[in-house]
Amino acid sequence: MADSSLPPPGNADQGGLSKDDAQERADQIEAFRAELAQLQAEGVNPFSTDQLSEVARHHDALLQRMAGEFDIDLTQAERRMSLGMRIASGFGAATLTAAVVSFVYQVWGSIPTAGQVSLLTAGPVVAIAVMIVAGTVERTRYIAAVMAVVACGAFVLQTVLLGQIFNLRGSPHSLLLWGLFALAVAYPWRFVLPFGLGLLSLVCYVAALLFWVPGAAWVSAIERPEPLMLSAAVALPLVSRVPRELIVAGRTVLLVLVLGPLLLLSGLAELSLLSWDASLVRGLYQLAAALVAVVVIAIGVRRSQDDVVLIGALFAGAFVLTRFVDWWWDWMPRYLFFLILAAVALGWISALRVLRRQAAVRTA
Repeated sequence: MADSSLPPPGNADQGGLSKDDAQERADQIEAFRAELAQLQAEGVNPFSTDQLSEVARHHDALLQRMAGEFDIDLTQAERRMSLGMRIASGFGAATLTAAVVSFVYQVWGSIPTAGQVSLLTAGPVVAIAVMIVAGTVERTRYIAAVMAVVACGAFVLQTVLLGQIFNLRGSPHSLLLWGLFALAVAYPWRFVLPFGLGLLSLVCYVAALLFWVPGAAWVSAIERPEPLMLSAAVALPLVSRVPRELIVAGRTVLLVLVLGPLLLLSGLAELSLLSWDASLVRGLYQLAAALVAVVVIAIGVRRSQDDVVLIGALFAGAFVLTRFVDWWWDWMPRYLFFLILAAVALGWISALRVLRRQAAVRTA
């Protein structure tokens, strides 16, 4: 009975379970068992003993199979340990990448050109080889994820230093190479951090290309963030098509690339490409920022996307705070300034309460 209800392992792309699907199912089973125990404690027994035994056997077999295939967390302690392991793997990826870069620069001047090229070429290849071995041997793939980030860092270092060795002209195409490499590493293994970095590189490439093609300096994409903001906004609807494990990472990167420049432009009109009056540009972007904040939070609540709600709320808070400081801090009494902020926070809570109530009605 249990075997027929769970698709074969390794078939997540053909209608089977991914790790996130398996973890969600395990959480549902845990919630079901907790509620059933509470009902029994209250004297309510909706199932017979035979039915309970059959359901328990089915759930036990299902959990055992999913734990063996996906290494899911079955208890709160395991969830806390997994969170700690994810944090440690992120820290390890950053520090190991820094160690590789530091080592290369340490020995760079003491080796000939041929050795430099060989070293730069070997870096990504070795990192990918270790990643594949670790991903095959280690079920949790934390070490493989660390090596994936190291491979991306080594590839970036390779393209930068090879350009210096052979005196190549700088172009935005390096961003394209970095992005494609990171996605090629991340996509088959569902590695979140390399996927986010690859998506960031590709969006930056599109923005830089909009400057480079007309003949402007492509690094102007950093100084004039509107093309970056628009490129991320165009890509945002497409992120829902990636595997489930990568959706939140992709959505987070793109939302930050949309909302970050919008926040900057709402206060620094001189960064805009628009040649209009600075006050008009600033006012337009402030109006846009206020509307976008409301829309992002509303969409997040309606679709039950906690990450979208959080990012939208942080953006709204940052926007309101920077605007109030810009408008009132220099002349308004401090107690009145903070009192207004408190009133805005209370209004914000009321608005979110209404949105939550509406979402509950639609769900019901």
